[in-house]
Amino acid sequence: MEALGHTRERNEEPSADGAPEASNGAVAPDIERPVLSVENLSLWYGAARALKGISLRMAEKRITAFIGPSGCGKSTLLRCINRMNDLVDGVRIEGRILFEGQSVYDAKLDVNALRTRIGMVFQKSNPFPKSIYENVAFGKGAVSRGSSASATSTRSSRRACGARRCGTR
Repeated sequence: MEALGHTRERNEEPSADGAPEASNGAVAPDIERPVLSVENLSLWYGAARALKGISLRMAEKRITAFIGPSGCGKSTLLRCINRMNDLVDGVRIEGRILFEGQSVYDAKLDVNALRTRIGMVFQKSNPFPKSIYENVAFGKGAVSRGSSASATSTRSSRRACGARRCGTR
């Protein structure tokens, strides 16, 4: 996987002239205090390695894009950052991910609070195993639980997707 940052492998050869690789601001930006840093991250699904030695640093209030071919690990990396891989059996992760200086895998970290700060947009819809109504209501409820504005917004979302009877509530 190649991403903003660098993905240098451990025993990688130096450049042709023997000098260390020159810093490229587009590939390995010099970020003094990154809001997010990933250090030597590797991930396995069982015995299959999906990510190998990923390292990157992201500046606060900057747009960052992960661009690459299908299956190269973009979504897998994002799932590590907001801990969605916690929900997948057989996943093993090595390396560090720091958000605002704190490990996202710190046992004291509130994962739900982390996920409100680090969102993820899926290429395809990825609903929870619930009714359409419950999926729409869950997202709306995360913003304002039980409010009449949330209920109104949920009803309009249901109408927009053509759902007439999408649940029992």
